Amino acid sequence: MPNLHWVHASVSQALVKLALDRRYPLSFEWPSAVPFENNLHQIVQMLVAGDWTHWLSIDADNPPLNNPLDLVALDKDVIGLPTPIWHYLGKAGERPIYWNVYRWDAAAQAFREWTAREGLQQVDAIGTGCFLASRRVFEHPDMRAPFMRIWNASGVVEMGNDLAFCRRARAAGFKIWAHFDYPCDHHNELALNDIARALKGLGG
Repeated sequence: MPNLHWVHASVSQALVKLALDRRYPLSFEWPSAVPFENNLHQIVQMLVAGDWTHWLSIDADNPPLNNPLDLVALDKDVIGLPTPIWHYLGKAGERPIYWNVYRWDAAAQAFREWTAREGLQQVDAIGTGCFLASRRVFEHPDMRAPFMRIWNASGVVEMGNDLAFCRRARAAGFKIWAHFDYPCDHHNELALNDIARALKGLGG
């Protein structure tokens, strides 16, 4: 569980429930290296150096609402547990919350929200707030530093670590999935005025 020395209580509660699940031998880790991609890549190195079969990653503010260990038996490469994302830019009619599961829009050269939100879906990309990945993904030679962001020539991020990870995984032959029966909660600190403006914008 990558973190910066802070964990939301609901995530701790989810971890307690996982610890009580006896189907699989589990190891709990709370790595806090910075920056974030460095932390993720240290986790990858720990995974492949050990004998674990999967990595279940849960961000410090991103608790799963159902038991993600149910998904181990599906034996998928990468499964995302969909998470609501707050995204408000002040535009009239803008939907301020979306799910972090994506399709690739080739015409726009951009990722768009996945719309078929039911059950298990093969998708183009997921956010990595909570996901389950097989060790085989990280043993592939093209996945040695899979979470590196993609930057343009001016040093501006063109693709964040989660979407870049999914693009590299798919290029290496792996499949990305999302299971909409296994959603997460997501705890954010928000300005109430932004929420009020967003709701007003949706109404008119």
